Formats: sequence, structure tokens, C-alpha cells
Amino acid sequence: MQKVRFVNPQKQYQDHKEEFIAAFDDVLSRGAIVMQKDLTELEKNFADFVGTKYAIGVNSGTSAVYLGLRAAGVKSGDEVLTVAHTFIASISCVYLAGATPVLLDVGQDFNMDVKLIEKALTPKTSAIEPVHLNGRLCDMEVIMDIAKRKGLLVVEDAAQALGASLKGSDGTVKKAGSFGNAGCFSLYWAKALGGWGNNGMLVTNDDAVAAKVRLMRYNGEDRERRHFYYHGHNLLMDNLHAALLNVKMKYFPSWLARRKELAELYRVGLADIPQVRTPHFADDRFSDIYTNYVIRAERRDELKKYLDEQGIETLVSWPVPTYTEPVFTDPKINSEYGIPRLISSEGECNTLAHTEKICKEVISLPMYPELTHEDVHTVVRAIQAFYLRPAT
Repeated sequence: MQKVRFVNPQKQYQDHKEEFIAAFDDVLSRGAIVMQKDLTELEKNFADFVGTKYAIGVNSGTSAVYLGLRAAGVKSGDEVLTVAHTFIASISCVYLAGATPVLLDVGQDFNMDVKLIEKALTPKTSAIEPVHLNGRLCDMEVIMDIAKRKGLLVVEDAAQALGASLKGSDGTVKKAGSFGNAGCFSLYWAKALGGWGNNGMLVTNDDAVAAKVRLMRYNGEDRERRHFYYHGHNLLMDNLHAALLNVKMKYFPSWLARRKELAELYRVGLADIPQVRTPHFADDRFSDIYTNYVIRAERRDELKKYLDEQGIETLVSWPVPTYTEPVFTDPKINSEYGIPRLISSEGECNTLAHTEKICKEVISLPMYPELTHEDVHTVVRAIQAFYLRPAT
């Protein structure tokens, strides 16, 4: 019995099948496999959408973050401030760039608690890597102010926030990825703009960063001069993936509008359930795009089991804090990298209280543009029914 799927790429494919097949056929008929006009067009469309000078296609969001850190200037021995409540790649890329992550606790919106940034600074701090989680920006106005005052680099992990924006105190609205030295996006198939498998994009307004990333994504080679300038990896986005993403880009603004509409249905439907906290926050500077619709729920694990039984697919991301994973706790593994410092409201510590609490409460509900109103109502009714039952 399956009533509501968590994601449904098959429906999106069926809705635009003819266009996808036409793009596929066009690329292969031209033999346009690597570094062709389709990738160039996607990069231009993407940069225009985000509001940056450059966009550079890569093979994953992880590659985008790794290249962003390196190209911006993060080096061995540096410290980079980021968060623990994130996918492990946000942290791993700091290590892979040769630096050490410093993990800050998060606020009510699951994002970096900006009040902790200055507590975390040391002479080794070179950069801040804010993670815009679930389609909501960190408070980039505060982060950029600190970065400018302290001379820090900013590399945005915007993997989940393509299209989210923040209105600054001067009235200027800027989108995720356009604030720092580089912005890094995942175009993984389940993201708001998902490719076919793994894809990613890096954006920047910095000429030097753009030039370096273009070289580093293809083994350090300048394809025109046919010389190599860096030791690197092959991290290119394939041209076929770019062509298919170009089809999706046409519909992306309407898909974002639909996500906001669905989020409002959830907000209204769940408003009277005291055991549930919805991801709607009282700050009209932010425009969220709800890449994930993540609620905080009492008896979370019991709720998930009940929803599973009702045929409603959900996801619990990171049920334990990242810093408790074996890569950090097993000395045989982490001796190569070291253990990150943790920063809470109390200063340097051994655990992050809010991160720990969130990990025990969060659950992601179905969220994608093809979701129907009735699907949302089905999910809401099931959650209402669960909390009307006696606790076990």
C-alpha cells in the first residue's frame, strides 16, 4: 500500500517526456558529449537565474563545494567555520581541501547560529562555509558583515537552496549562492532542480575563482591552450546532463511557486497539532523554497513508523549528529584528519545541544511540484490521526 511517495521523478519525466527525449536525441545525434554548447547554455541560464557573473557545471554538489573552497583560497592548516547539522559532504570537503572544520550549533531554522561565529574565530580561521538547509538561507547579511570585518572567505553550500533569497537592510534581494566568493549547488536527482543522477554547479562573481574552477574541474587542463596548470580530478558535468537540465530550467520558476503553495497547505493543515513544529519562521526578509519540508515532531520515530504503515513515504535525515559518526570517533579512521572543534552558546564544547535535539525530532514530509493537494491532505490527516492515538 503506497498512498503518497516521498519523491516522484517518474511523474516529472512523464509530464515532459517528449522534450527530454528530443534533447537526448539531439545531443547524441550531434555527438555532443563533452564541453559543448548545451553546457555553455546551462551555465549562462544558471548564472542569470542566481544573479552571478559565472556558473560552472560540475559532476556533483560535493565537487562544487570542494572546488569552491580550493579556488577561493582555503589551504592546508586553515580552519573553516561550518555546521554539524548537514550532510557529511559539507564537512568532508573542508578536510579534502586540507583545512580543519569548526562545527557550530544551529538555530531554530536548522541553519548556522550566526551569534556563534565570533566565538569560534581563531588566528587560523580563513573561511565561513554557511549551509543553506532545506531551501532556506542562513542570515547572510550578518555572515558577510563579519567576513568583511575579519577578512574571511565565504563559500556557500547552497546545495538545497537554489532560488531561495534574502532581502537585505538596503532593500536589495539576493539569491542563495550570490553572496560569497563562491556558491555551490547540488543538482542531484532528488533536489528541487534535479538532474539525471549526480550533477552540480558552482557560481561566482570572481574572475580568478571562475578561471581556476574551470581548470580544476578537468584535471587542471586549459582546453584551448592544451596545457595543465593544476593537479586535479575529472569533475565535469556531461553535456547530455546539461541538455536535460536546460529543459527543466524552463519550468523551474513555476516548480518553486508550487513548492511554496504546497508548504502553505502543510502549514495550515498542521497548525493545530501541538506536537508538531512546522518550518515557517517569522522573518519576512527570507523567501524559502522548501527543497525539503522538514517538521519537528514529538515521538518522531513512532510517527515515522505509523506513516510507513499508512503508505506515506518520509525521510529522517541525520538521526544522529555528524560528529558522532565513525569517521570522527574511530581513532583508526580519523587519525588522518583530526577531530573538529564544536562551538555552542557556551563556547567550545563536546556536544551541540540544539543539533542533538533536532536530530531526534526532524522528519521530512513528501515535497515535490507534482504532489497533489489531496496528497498533502492525506499526509496531514495521517499525522492528525497519529497524535489522536494514545501514546504507546
